[in-house]
Amino acid sequence: MRVSLGPRRGFHFAGPVPGDKSVTHRAYLLATRASGETLIRGALRSRDTDATLAVCRALGADVRVDGQDVRLAPPTQFQEPSAPLDCENAGTLIRLATGYLAGAGLFAVLTGDDSLRARPMRRVVEPLRLLGARIEGRDQGARAPLAVLPAQLAGCTISLPLPSAQVKSAVMLAALDAAGETVLLDLMPTRDHTERMLRQFGARVDIQGDRASIVGGQQLVSPGRLDVPGDISHAAFLLASAALSERGEARVTGVGLNPGRTGILAVLRRMGARIEVSAGEDDGVIEPSGEVLVQQSDLAGVEIGPDEVPSLIDELPVIAALALCAEGVTTVHGAGELRVKETDRIAALRQMAEGVGGDFEELADGFRIRGKRNVQGGLVQSLGDHRIAMAAAVLSLRSREGVEIADAEAAAVSFPRFFDLFEAASV
Repeated sequence: MRVSLGPRRGFHFAGPVPGDKSVTHRAYLLATRASGETLIRGALRSRDTDATLAVCRALGADVRVDGQDVRLAPPTQFQEPSAPLDCENAGTLIRLATGYLAGAGLFAVLTGDDSLRARPMRRVVEPLRLLGARIEGRDQGARAPLAVLPAQLAGCTISLPLPSAQVKSAVMLAALDAAGETVLLDLMPTRDHTERMLRQFGARVDIQGDRASIVGGQQLVSPGRLDVPGDISHAAFLLASAALSERGEARVTGVGLNPGRTGILAVLRRMGARIEVSAGEDDGVIEPSGEVLVQQSDLAGVEIGPDEVPSLIDELPVIAALALCAEGVTTVHGAGELRVKETDRIAALRQMAEGVGGDFEELADGFRIRGKRNVQGGLVQSLGDHRIAMAAAVLSLRSREGVEIADAEAAAVSFPRFFDLFEAASV
């Protein structure tokens, strides 16, 4: 599917965005192993998260869906899947599910689409093997499909190989089935959705600085109801559109404000965006949420270093779109992880920039952009990457000739109906 977006200059949006993808994945998985039924309200319904629901069904969970509300009751015990579990394009799902199933005592095969089967899995497989997991895959477990075999896990001390919430979460989920205590060392700041949700299901997780510990054998108990906040990564494309347009305002309500995910707001402020954040009531909910307002601004380039990258890794494509239309130079370092996302996102961003007449320089672990107020416009290949497709849409607001996006349907991986919403807000 190709989408053509003309060079409209206004952007006005007010309302919520779809539910948080990271929170939805985790809510489905934990509800499938907790006693009692869980009502998950505001769940994200997308290709990625529906793949997680399909995995839960294959394990025997009773799933009932009513729009964005999902009721999920666990099986008495997991059933062994009769076919490979298709994670489609969901990197979060395949990595978390590998840890989730490592000590489940059954045989399961995890696979996905061409993009997912090319993504690195050794980062998850090796720490899980230290717990005693039996996992086989292509290139000695470096690539999917992955076969998870029955195994007896035992807690141990593990130093995590990189700052990845997916790796940390996979080990924590496996630790629930390991005998004794599992200790994670050298924790670096990453999103903490799993720790928050484990506690919501009654698990004890002890975090002390760069050390976390979890004792195996804990029984999870459903909290009855979970409310999923709006996804800040979804909101980022709308907030950026308002900041970039000549006449723009976006007021996003009920959006998640987890401190590990709000790096995009700090960068928007440094670029000169007019931004207001109103936190919701702190009533002990699983994830903090609130309202974010962004109005049109004259933007300037910024420096983004390795310490900031974990809190905005998913927003770097839209930051690149902003930088192409900001005055001065934007430089990003420490983002080598972009090379192993749905695409090589650094190379994909270079192609996006070149497609619209922008000045983009690839770096080994990031990029450098020399911005100008407007871009020429032209054809952008999404390369099947949802965030590239949506970042290209943002650029149309500062294009002289409009932007055409090939394979625009990729946006549905995380943000269904994004283009309908974007075009309705563009004037």
